[in-house]
Amino acid sequence: MNDSFGGAADLPPPFEPQPAAPPPAPALVPARPVYDGKLGELYGIYLRHLLLMVLTLGWSRFWGRTRIRRYLWNHMSVLGDRFEYRGRGIELMLGFLVVLAILAVLGGGAWLVWHFVLHDRSIPGFDLVNVVLLAIALIGVPLAYVGHYSGLRYKLSRTRWRGIRCAMEGSAWAYGARATFLNFANAVTARLLTPVVSVNLARPRIVHARLGTQGFDFAGSAGDIYGRYVGYYFLNILAWVVAFAVAAFALGGFIEQLGLEKKDIETFADLGRLRTLLVIVGVAVGAYLLFGLMILPLRCWWRAYLYRYLVSHTRAGNVLFTTGISTRQMWGYLVLNYLIVLLTFGLGWPWVMHRTLRLVANELWLYGAPDGGAIGQPPDRGPRFGEGLLDMFDVSGI
Repeated sequence: MNDSFGGAADLPPPFEPQPAAPPPAPALVPARPVYDGKLGELYGIYLRHLLLMVLTLGWSRFWGRTRIRRYLWNHMSVLGDRFEYRGRGIELMLGFLVVLAILAVLGGGAWLVWHFVLHDRSIPGFDLVNVVLLAIALIGVPLAYVGHYSGLRYKLSRTRWRGIRCAMEGSAWAYGARATFLNFANAVTARLLTPVVSVNLARPRIVHARLGTQGFDFAGSAGDIYGRYVGYYFLNILAWVVAFAVAAFALGGFIEQLGLEKKDIETFADLGRLRTLLVIVGVAVGAYLLFGLMILPLRCWWRAYLYRYLVSHTRAGNVLFTTGISTRQMWGYLVLNYLIVLLTFGLGWPWVMHRTLRLVANELWLYGAPDGGAIGQPPDRGPRFGEGLLDMFDVSGI
């Protein structure tokens, strides 16, 4: 008999939680950044910057750097939207003055320690100059790495894309300590730890960067690239050995062709030791630069591979990155930039910046698009001052 109020078969089924929906797959159609800056316009800003630098004895540099950044940022776009730079020259100047005051206090403290404590107890031949050089080695190098990270944090905090502020988390001091230790260990091991240094210094710069509340992920590992680096390392050594052997053979043939004997060389050396020393140093530096340029393609092969690896192992939510920069492109980029700066006595920096952004725009590919509805403004508004340490150690460029 049927129950008018319904039986057990009429009861609703118990609630069963549904599995979370997988994240949407990145779009298969890639997009590239677009840089539409003009070299002539950039040079107009740069030359005005140099003129004001002369008239203000260098104090306008902070405002000139801000104007250059604003131009470069505003002429780079991703997915159809341009970047904005919101930094101000006064912020850079205040950051510089704060660091200048800190270094002055540290320098004064070092002088007081030397004058009242170490002056009469120091090692013979160890004077105030040695104290300053030791302080630069122990304090200046870590501070340069700290400045690199804090400068990147400032620039990101003043950058907007689609109205969303960028940000940088993490500790600049922790990064400075890590970079100092890793580079020291790399120097002690004759640069055999370069893959470890490269990956472990790139990781905090990538994973601590933010586009609003959207973070970045990095899945790289030093073990992935060690095999290639070992091959590059020993090929580099072999190239230098061959280069020096060829140089020694050529020099010996040149001396033999001139008919010089050992006593003639000794006489030439005795005529003017300072002049001889300068000639030897000049020849050595010239040979080093020449051979360094000859084996630069090998170095560019490694740098292009490392750049491709770091980019391809970075992800921002649904957005994947990749690049196809080749050894030839890296070689042309580095060599021409070096010649531009050298032959123009530094006045070619706008051209170098222009070429750099063009290379990035042409060789960087993005798959997917950020989820705008899930990205909010970062809670931290960033530092109040500019990258004082970075400016002090002159490693920031623009």
